[in-house]
Amino acid sequence: MRSRLRRLLPVLLGAAVLLSGTPALAQSGGTGVPAVTYADVLPHLQAFQHIADANGGNRAHGTPGFRQSLDYVKARLDLAGFRTRIEKFRHEDKDGFNLIADWPGGDERRTAFLGAHLDSVPEGPGLNDNGSGSAALLTTALTVARKKLATDRHLRFAWWGAEEEGLIGSRHHVGKLSPAELDKIDFYLNFDMTATPKPSTMFVIDSGSPATALFQRYFQDRNLPVLEVGAGGGSDHTAFHDKGVATGGFMTPLDECYHKACDTLANLDPAVQTMSTNAIISAVWALAKDPAGAGDPYYPKDGNSGYQVEHYDVKIDYDPAKPDELTGDTTVTAVAQRDLELFHLDLNGFTVSETTVDGARAAHRREDEHELVITPKQRVRKGSTFKVRVRYAGKHGTQGWNPIAGGGFSAAGEPHSAASWYPANDHPSDKATFSLTATVPEGWTAVGNGKPGQTTKAGGRSTFRWHEDQPMATYLSTVAVDRFTLRTSTLKDGTPAIYAWGSGTTPAPESEALMQPMLDYFSKLYGPYPFSSTGGIIVNTTGGDLHALETQSRPTYTGGMWDVSMAHELTHQWFGNAVTVADWRNGCLNECVAQYANQLWEEHNGADLDKGFYRRVIEDNRDKPEFWNTRLYDPGPGKELHHALYDKGSAMMHALRRTIGDQAFFGLLKRWVREHNGGAASWPEFEALAQQVSGKDLRGFFDAWAHGTVIPAERYLYPKS
Repeated sequence: MRSRLRRLLPVLLGAAVLLSGTPALAQSGGTGVPAVTYADVLPHLQAFQHIADANGGNRAHGTPGFRQSLDYVKARLDLAGFRTRIEKFRHEDKDGFNLIADWPGGDERRTAFLGAHLDSVPEGPGLNDNGSGSAALLTTALTVARKKLATDRHLRFAWWGAEEEGLIGSRHHVGKLSPAELDKIDFYLNFDMTATPKPSTMFVIDSGSPATALFQRYFQDRNLPVLEVGAGGGSDHTAFHDKGVATGGFMTPLDECYHKACDTLANLDPAVQTMSTNAIISAVWALAKDPAGAGDPYYPKDGNSGYQVEHYDVKIDYDPAKPDELTGDTTVTAVAQRDLELFHLDLNGFTVSETTVDGARAAHRREDEHELVITPKQRVRKGSTFKVRVRYAGKHGTQGWNPIAGGGFSAAGEPHSAASWYPANDHPSDKATFSLTATVPEGWTAVGNGKPGQTTKAGGRSTFRWHEDQPMATYLSTVAVDRFTLRTSTLKDGTPAIYAWGSGTTPAPESEALMQPMLDYFSKLYGPYPFSSTGGIIVNTTGGDLHALETQSRPTYTGGMWDVSMAHELTHQWFGNAVTVADWRNGCLNECVAQYANQLWEEHNGADLDKGFYRRVIEDNRDKPEFWNTRLYDPGPGKELHHALYDKGSAMMHALRRTIGDQAFFGLLKRWVREHNGGAASWPEFEALAQQVSGKDLRGFFDAWAHGTVIPAERYLYPKS
């Protein structure tokens, strides 16, 4: 290690308290995280010592000792299945080399990069500086291979040359990377001097790396003081930091043999070397599975892995005089699906003032556009239920935020809206019950999903409470604040119907009167209505893209509430809400069925769909390739709500009905809802169930309609049945 930090270390160490003993060997970082012993690391350290002894006592840049060290590391990585490559550079008229090793798999657009310098100074063999870091990194890489670690992030390892000459190797590497290539590196972690005897302090490097909190807790749990240092100066992390890459890592303090001939194998503390190696392994296991993103192919960063939400308790305070701001206090109850060193929530905008996990303060930071990264004080164990509380205020997000004249708003949008007003696991596959407490000035009303609770007033402000008792996808949650006129009624089965008519809208009793016959009819087609309340939120928005949305139990409409939009949004309560898409490739499960509901309602009122709607759609578009060229399943990113799902999709549903007959078709719809109610499902599952219910081979039909990009063959357009 050569750096400005070297000049600081003696001062810092003088102020540190020396530990009375040596740390115990580190144990496994948690369920499923492997731990190694010194016996796993020792052969690599012995090899570096032997190489130095055979080459004049060092492994410095431009010497045979360095090249033999590199060849030793490369040979073991090659045998383990890594893709390796050697980078060559020149410095001081000598050849220098870097070794880069990629573990196959993971998304290379999200690369976790770990490195250590392999060279020593000419004055000694450099077993602590930095054979220790190189051996720890090699042991980590070989553990990844031995355990066949499956990753979300791509893992890349590097052993740098000529660090002791001024970070030459690492600067050479980053200097060749384009801005686009640098952008693919999520973070770089550096390990330099990891085995100093009896360390009084562990120095943790940080410039925005998600590993920082992991290393801090790892060492603090082992009664080692931690000092966080920035990325300036130091070791090879500086080369990455200077290019804008988030960096992290750690090092032990300088020892008495720093840059001397006595920096031999005997200079190392076996327990500290083992602890350091296991700290790296623990971080790799925590970070290889990227918690940012639920794996949606269209929105990779949407949602978060590692836990399943059970309930949201969202409390907000809103003043229409400050329409760009909102204050929130949200508690998320979730179940850990694996050990969680850290986890993410989605949140757009705002300043987060505090996060706690099970009542204990937790570290938090922001990443990218909408990632709130939370590191609990104690690891959350797999299978445990935990509560995370987030307090936040300031400028809200914009996606799905629809202003209303006079200062009100409607939070409703698809596929994104929830993270604009509360922290969420914002993906449709993770559904949870929901409670809303909204405080607004007197004279204003806040409306949400589900049934209303108690409304209280104090200090010129009113607090409204709503609760949705059935699992709900986040994009279906809503809150609207306006000077609403509330109208309530009760359906014949006792279900409350609540209609909130916003400013600039006119209450329409004739539309409200349609609710009972529509729910009666659609319940016959799809099965019992799946929620404990119904109604509508009717708003006049002045911005945003909202037209109508199937917000759960109480759809949102703009301008008015008419039979066509009601048929569509009410059908969504079964198709989209009770059964939600597993990911955004499956939008046809929602929109194809809901759009066909308009035709079903027309048929209920006397229309002949064969001679009217269906023949008109087919014949009017027979010679229009653009009508047919979008797939209904997996239409592509940005096309998850393409108009084809509504137009071509509703025609496909009618063609399917004619292919398998009414009994099988409506039996399919009922069984689909019954089997998946409260959960999420995919279009391929729908196809499989259609074949099972109908007893027919429908592969050709679905290939033509759902997967095809041209007009289907005539036998699929006009089936004989």
